[in-house]
Amino acid sequence: MPNTISPRVSAIRKSGLLDRSGREQFHHLTEHVRVALQVPVAIISIVDEDRQVFAGHCGLPSPWDSRGETPMTHSFCQHVVEREQPLEVVDANLHELVSTNHAIADLGVRAYLGVPIALPTGELVGALAAIDTVPRVWTEHDRRVLESLALVVEREIAVGVSELKYRRLFEDMQEGYYIAEAVRTDAGEVADIRFEEVNPAFERLVDLSPDAILGQRLGELMPDLNREMLPAFRTVLETGQSLLHVNSEKAGGRWFENRIRPLGGDRIASVFTDVTERKQNEEQQRVLQQEMVHRVKNIMAVISAVVAASLRNAPSLEDAGEIVSARIQAMARAQALITQQGGDTDFAEIVREAIDPHIGDEGKISIEGPSIVISAQQAVGLSLAIYELATNAAKYGALSSIAGRVAIRWTAGPDRTFDFDWIESHGPAVIPPSSAGFGSKLTDRVVPSYFEGMGKTHYLPEGVRYHLQGVTRTNSTDEPSSDG
Repeated sequence: MPNTISPRVSAIRKSGLLDRSGREQFHHLTEHVRVALQVPVAIISIVDEDRQVFAGHCGLPSPWDSRGETPMTHSFCQHVVEREQPLEVVDANLHELVSTNHAIADLGVRAYLGVPIALPTGELVGALAAIDTVPRVWTEHDRRVLESLALVVEREIAVGVSELKYRRLFEDMQEGYYIAEAVRTDAGEVADIRFEEVNPAFERLVDLSPDAILGQRLGELMPDLNREMLPAFRTVLETGQSLLHVNSEKAGGRWFENRIRPLGGDRIASVFTDVTERKQNEEQQRVLQQEMVHRVKNIMAVISAVVAASLRNAPSLEDAGEIVSARIQAMARAQALITQQGGDTDFAEIVREAIDPHIGDEGKISIEGPSIVISAQQAVGLSLAIYELATNAAKYGALSSIAGRVAIRWTAGPDRTFDFDWIESHGPAVIPPSSAGFGSKLTDRVVPSYFEGMGKTHYLPEGVRYHLQGVTRTNSTDEPSSDG
């Protein structure tokens, strides 16, 4: 009985993709994957009936780089096609699906991220994949970049371009990309770079047309930026190692984050991103944090003065002394949390410490919520939010009246998410503020940034209500960036 070829394999063979092994245009595409994801190996694998053919590859070890294909015993990409979905492998030795695959030993594959690529008619032909030789946890950004590039691969397959100008690869991406060659002095020192290729995003980011860039030196276009970037270029060319560089000076009014990678000889490639907004947010965050510290110190001074006055007029010095001591200790703990850099803390503990100075009659404040571990940075944010809410409640809200009540509740959701509520009731009539002061910025903007979430204060007739939702972290996990 003759062997029946599946419609998918038949479509691949008719497409001519199996005849494109090692084509230069696909090499450029995989080189970009390697630069963008910082991996040693990138491939475009076309999964045939009993083999996978590399329509493009870079970084493969010998002899596979010259062969341009492997048997299925060495293919992770076949599982992308079979499952019709991306495949992420953190450590191949521990992954049930691929732990016996020969690519682990023969090609050095330890971590793998592959996304499907398809013909215009819908048949899956293989995968675009990033490969690392050490275990690696892939990020959502890694996956988005790879999926974006896979769309470009599919578009090029559809139009059947004989030679891919790889700058089309980046038309739908925000990252700029360029390849440049070093310009050296007579003494051999790197003094500049000359642009060989740029993508359309480069033009959008630096506001210079390709005609004004190609063949030109960076020192001619942006002298100040060239002087700043030279040490990074020299380091990459001298060490042969990739480097991440963020401009300390603005370039054309913008800041850029550059991932520079050597290409061999005197050539380099760089993927760069406009991080102006992030830098501006970092500066704003720094100012707000300084203001928070200043505000806390002022509040402590004011409370100490008020408590001291109360001591002088208290009918019972012993009782008043205990209250004063408790309040000062609570404020000291809050200040310690503000300056603390490490140490995970329980959510409930932070709530109780922050509210402790305002607890009076039994039952006036209720606290209810599960144990959740948060980082020191998030503990600072939570403590400041509660202290701000409690201070306002003591001055104007529920804690300023005998009948007033405050309910503090939080719940834990999936993937370390949580919801936190501060609910005031039975207090004086609520008068919404005429304008947003620093307190509102603190609770509604600054504190949510610690949790990569959202915060909102509602001035309801029955009482103030504050809702915070976000994602908890610990010091063993990555903290959100300061522009979060």
